[in-house]
Amino acid sequence: LERTNDYLLARNTAFNAALIPITNTLLAVGLVSLPGMMTGQILSGVSPLLAVRYQIVVMCMVFSSAGISAACYLWLRAPKVEVDNP
Repeated sequence: LERTNDYLLARNTAFNAALIPITNTLLAVGLVSLPGMMTGQILSGVSPLLAVRYQIVVMCMVFSSAGISAACYLWLRAPKVEVDNP
């Protein structure tokens, strides 16, 4: 059995909405704020380019964990479809 279009639209909207805060954080990193790990590495004498690379990896991990957790939640909360056998 297939899901209804309304359910699929609501699920996709919920997934996109769940990623908005982390996407806004990604847009602000480096322009508005310097994250703690990157600042600490720069102050300790590490090359700024290397510190930025590490920060990009960390932010990608945070973004992917937010996406995976939102997808798992939506999958676990999906309505169960039961088939009646006559």
